[in-house]
Amino acid sequence: MTALYNYRHKAGLTQAQLAQKIGVSKACIGMWENGNRSPNISTLKKLAQILDCTVDELIADK
Repeated sequence: MTALYNYRHKAGLTQAQLAQKIGVSKACIGMWENGNRSPNISTLKKLAQILDCTVDELIADK
């Protein structure tokens, strides 16, 4: 599991809800959480703001 998965669950959001908030597909969130793809830096900033964490925390190996 990725840090994104953990922070999303901590925030109480589904993949679909998070995807809607940042304007991507649910499948995109799933690929990021599975480590198959990575969000770009501007998307990482949006994710960090929504999930109340830092970009560093999102990209940390946990």
